[in-house]
Amino acid sequence: MTTAIERAHADASLPFGDYASVYDLIYREKDYAAEARFVADLIARFGARAPGATRIVDLACGTGRHAVELARLGFSVEGSDISEAMLRIARKRAMDARAAIAFHPRSFQTCGGLGNRFDVALTMFGSLGYLTNDVELALALANVSKLLVPRGIFVFDVWNGAAVERDFAPQRVKRAAANGFAVERVSTTAIDASRQLATIRFEFVVRADDGTASSFEELHSVRFHHPDALAETLRSAGFVVLRRCPFRAPERDVGPDDWNMTFVVRQQS
Repeated sequence: MTTAIERAHADASLPFGDYASVYDLIYREKDYAAEARFVADLIARFGARAPGATRIVDLACGTGRHAVELARLGFSVEGSDISEAMLRIARKRAMDARAAIAFHPRSFQTCGGLGNRFDVALTMFGSLGYLTNDVELALALANVSKLLVPRGIFVFDVWNGAAVERDFAPQRVKRAAANGFAVERVSTTAIDASRQLATIRFEFVVRADDGTASSFEELHSVRFHHPDALAETLRSAGFVVLRRCPFRAPERDVGPDDWNMTFVVRQQS
């Protein structure tokens, strides 16, 4: 674990630098396979190709767990992320799974330069929220447009402002342990409703069974959105909203209790 943290140190000024080394441990119970099936169902409903012919780019792919699960479902997948530490883990995961996935060191604001075109652009786990203002979001949407083939779709989820403003916890503690390591993460959150921004300070303590320990912290700023306003932003950027729903609940409309909301959009013809 210490070695992984040392390798990640060069990324520590960015979100998910040191965090990358414990990310999969923190989220070891997250059902990535079910989330990949949810995405596959949306692609089947709104996409134009069968899985074997569908090319997906997973933006802000993190440690590659969604990308690998989608490859297992028969999709052709590539991934990109701004964190080299996360990409190192993603590449090893794909190699261990014998999944032919290319991973690229690109941000949302530069992903349009990948050079390939895709049927689906995908962004999971609220990652689009790391674009904290309208200028960054507009640039990212322009780059996504460059990635999509005609009638390609963009699938993403973001935090719903109604739920965040009402239900956020000023402090939370999460603990996880496996493979000789235990991690404690203390999250301290402040909300700026006028800027639609959650500022989260993560403080980590990592302990090994041999008695050694390390600690680090990261500051993350995540933008939340209100569904109608975001839909208008998407329309202004040249996208048609095909569906918006709670995460993993495609038959329901977004309500004020739904923290994560999923959008499926297509470029206007």
